Amino acid sequence: MIRQQTQRHIQTGFSLIETLVAFAILSLVLAVIFQIYGTGTCSARLANEYTQATIIAQSKLASAQTGNTQSKSGIELDKYNWTLQQQAHDYTDIDTPPYQHVFRSYNINVTVTWQSAGKQRQIQLTTVRLANKK
Repeated sequence: MIRQQTQRHIQTGFSLIETLVAFAILSLVLAVIFQIYGTGTCSARLANEYTQATIIAQSKLASAQTGNTQSKSGIELDKYNWTLQQQAHDYTDIDTPPYQHVFRSYNINVTVTWQSAGKQRQIQLTTVRLANKK
């Protein structure tokens, strides 16, 4: 009877090996969770930067489509460098004598660049605007 009570008393709780294995598994799981969190944070920041750059490019395209092109390049929000390029092309309507240029198209290209996480990032938007030739 004394022997049975001693064995029960010895087997209560976790052994040192079981505790170490549990802590090793816990540390591995936490490392994976922190890695996922860090990657998600970086991805969210980069997505926000691309959104800002797209908004800037769309704004510059809208200004160029209305003919408001006072400047061809600049810096927005102390981070985003943008450039605007326009190419004009005249088109002739062969059904209208004396074959004069009836309208002009403008290829408008906006490029926004910025530095992020040690890399040069860039987004480029292009559109076409038609206008009567005068």
